[in-house]
Formats: sequence, C-alpha cells, structure tokens
Amino acid sequence: MAKRKPPKVITADPVAVAPAADGADDLAILHPDLSVKIAGRAIVMREYGFIEGLKLNPLYKPFVDDLHDQVVSGGVPPLNEIVGIMANHTDSIEQLIAAAADVELDWVRGLNDKDGSELLYLWWTVNAPFFMRRVFDRIRADRAVAAARAGATSTPS
Repeated sequence: MAKRKPPKVITADPVAVAPAADGADDLAILHPDLSVKIAGRAIVMREYGFIEGLKLNPLYKPFVDDLHDQVVSGGVPPLNEIVGIMANHTDSIEQLIAAAADVELDWVRGLNDKDGSELLYLWWTVNAPFFMRRVFDRIRADRAVAAARAGATSTPS
C-alpha cells in the first residue's frame, strides 16, 4: 500500500519555486492537505472526504446554492465575491472551517482579522474543488433535466 505523503507546509509569504516534475503533484491533487501555523498553532487544513461531505451537506448546502446561482448568472466569481457569499453564511462557514482544520469552533471565532483571513483563504484553497464540484455537478444535472424536457413530447390520450 502506498504511504501517504506528509502535508505541504506553507508560510504566509510563499516563495516562487521551480515547477515539479511530471506526476510529482499527483498525491497533492488526491490529498491536497496544507499545513501552516496560524496564531501560533500548527494547522493541517484538509479537503472533506466523501462521507464527511455527505454529513456536512446541511451546513454547506445554502452556501453552495448561492455559489451555484452566482456561477449560473455570471460565471465563476472572483475571490472577493466568493468571500462575500461566505459572509452571508458565516455560521456555517465557521463550522466548516473548524471541521476541515480539526480545531475548536471557539478557536476559529477568537482569531484576529489577519489570522482569520489567513485561515479562511487556506480553507478555500484546499476545499474550493470540493464545493465547485457540487456547483458544476448541479449545473450538469440541471442541463440534463432541461434537455430531457425539451426532447419530451406529449402523447395524445
């Protein structure tokens, strides 16, 4: 069985590095965990797994609904607009961040602006693919339903 690579360690001031050889980032794609120190605490931010994602659905669904509406109406929004959508769902976002970082909710709530922003961006960096998959899966499903309806014809009785 393959050994899991330790999470990457990042700092607040990333330095440009040479691109990795082909295939070197495959594990990072499969397990995009990132480690960083925030407010003096070592944090490992991880992407939600499948079952965990199902369990968290009630928390993230309203956020994903709003993100979906934005993508459908104007394309993928820039980060500042995504943060605005997050701000409309603060109660669930803080719980989602705490779950992905395996930290206490009170710790997340107690962060100053700089550390809180860093944690939020770290969370989004790791978990954006999780949320965007749900948005685009829904768009594909909506299109399939629309195509099926457009092709359906009524039959005389």
